[in-house]
Amino acid sequence: MKTPRPHPTQERRASADRAGFTLVEVIMAMLILTVGLLGLAGATGYMVRTVTLGDLMTERSVAFQSTIDGLQSLPYDSVTTGSDSVGIFAISWDSVDDGPQSKLVTLVTVGPGVVPGSAHLQSPSVADTFVFRILRN
Repeated sequence: MKTPRPHPTQERRASADRAGFTLVEVIMAMLILTVGLLGLAGATGYMVRTVTLGDLMTERSVAFQSTIDGLQSLPYDSVTTGSDSVGIFAISWDSVDDGPQSKLVTLVTVGPGVVPGSAHLQSPSVADTFVFRILRN
């Protein structure tokens, strides 16, 4: 017994249904890909900004630390008011007696950084303050 063969029109329609993607499917795939690429581009911009700000914070910390090391290496009575520059940062300090055996030194750096209260705005001159104590030996 022979199976009946489908009508030629039905054969063409069935093969056309499986022939490829429709225009709607292609447009939707392109839309999804575009949204993903835009998200990736935004994340890349955010990461570059974050790394740059991290570098500035590290440089500021190095400037603080090198100035503190220099002041701690001086004799106790030689620690007074002064200023210096370390890399891209201008540093000034003020020394105040905090009793007979210690001094409070206030360091202020001025250089590039993030404007307080805003995580994304950079400014060429942001001041940051650090206070430490030097003890008499």
